[in-house]
This record gives sequence, structure tokens and C-alpha cells, in this order.
Amino acid sequence: MRTKTSIAGNIFAWIFAFISIAPFVYVLALSFLTPNGVTFGYYYDVFLGTSQYLLRFWKSLLICLAIVAGQLIVSVLAGYGFAKCDFPGKNVLLFVLMILMVLPLQVTLAPNYIMLDKLGLLDTYSALILPSIFIPLGTFILTQSFKSVSDDIIDAAKLDGCGLFRLLTKILLPMNTSGLVCVTLLSFLDGWNMVEQPIAYIKDFLRYPISVALAYVPPADPTLQLVCCIMVVLPPLFLFTYFNRELVEGIVLAEVK
Repeated sequence: MRTKTSIAGNIFAWIFAFISIAPFVYVLALSFLTPNGVTFGYYYDVFLGTSQYLLRFWKSLLICLAIVAGQLIVSVLAGYGFAKCDFPGKNVLLFVLMILMVLPLQVTLAPNYIMLDKLGLLDTYSALILPSIFIPLGTFILTQSFKSVSDDIIDAAKLDGCGLFRLLTKILLPMNTSGLVCVTLLSFLDGWNMVEQPIAYIKDFLRYPISVALAYVPPADPTLQLVCCIMVVLPPLFLFTYFNRELVEGIVLAEVK
């Protein structure tokens, strides 16, 4: 009975994997094809020949790296506070944080727009970076991750004269690499795939990240569109392939706690 269940599970897994991978393989195959046959010319134009697409790619990557760095700093410090510090209203604030996690992005666009307008940050890259730094998911994941560290270890480190910075960098973060990698990947993916925010906060087309600018690739040239799609897929594909185990462990740890 167990063998039959295992075989059925394997078959289902292969079917699901095929359905998930098939669109990417289809796009990859068509990106080399033109009415005149197989060509690598479009890959040369997108990745090397012209700066139009490659420059926008690197700008988008830098925006995402800034979002990841800022969100990690906020999430680590806030996660440590919620997990290991006692202060009035902690449970209420954590509950509010969980409510904010389930709010759709569209609900926050108008308030963020008004705030960014008051700060004079509209039509700048800061309008894309700053709101994305304070997304509560990273804080929630690291809060749950830090709770797995015994208080005895932290108390012993403090007795040895370990300050907050050394406590985080030498003990908590090395012991919770899965949670840290999970936050890094999810924040990068969120920034890399942003669409509504650039349309709402950015007016200058030249400042659009590649996730939005991809829609403006000439539709008369479908092969060029497909090559641009491959370019956009590469960073998250590499990250999720290389850090797949840490991502799963980080999500499972957050669920268990």
C-alpha cells in the first residue's frame, strides 16, 4: 500500500514539474527561432549589442539589492525585538503586523503615494525602495526564526560581554541562516516583480524597472520579447535554484513556530 502511494506521489510530482517547467522551456526554444531559422542575434542584441535592455536590467538589479539590504536590516532588528525583548504592547504590535501581511498591495498604493508626494520622492528610485523596505513579511519570518534560539545561549553571550551587534552577527544570524536566506529571496523576488508601484510612483519611462519596461518591447518582434523574458527570469531562477533548501527550511520554521 505504501509503495503504491509512493509511486502515485512520484507520478504526480513529475506531472506537476512538467507543467511548471513546460512554459519556460517553450519560451526558451522559441527565443532562438525566427522565420529564417535558428539565430543567436537577438541574444547578442539584448545582452551585448545595445545598452537599452542591459542598462535597465542592471538598474533594476541595483534597486532590488537596495530593497533587500534595507529590508534585512529592518527585519533583523525588529525580529530580534519581537522574539527576545519584552516591552509593552509587543503582542498587540505583532498582531497588527500579521494583519498588515494579509493586506493586498493595492490598499497601500494611495497612502504611500500621498506620503511620498509630501516627501518629494515621487518619480525617483527612492519611491520604489523605501516602501518595499518596510514590508512586514521579513520581520515575521525572522521573529519566528529567532524564537528557535534558546534564551540560555543569549544570556550566556551577554554575560560574556557580548553587545547587540556581536550577538546578532556572531550568534543569532549564523544560527538562523535559513530564515535570513528566506527573507532575502522573498524580498528580492518582490522587488524584482514589482509592477503597480513603478506605474503609480514613476512618471518618467526611462526610470521604469525592467519588470514594467518589458511590456513596452515592440510587439512586432516577438522573438525579442521572448529574449527579454529570459533575461528577466535569470536572476530569480538562479537564486531559487541555488538556495532552494534554505528557502524551504525558512518557510517551514516560520510555520512551525
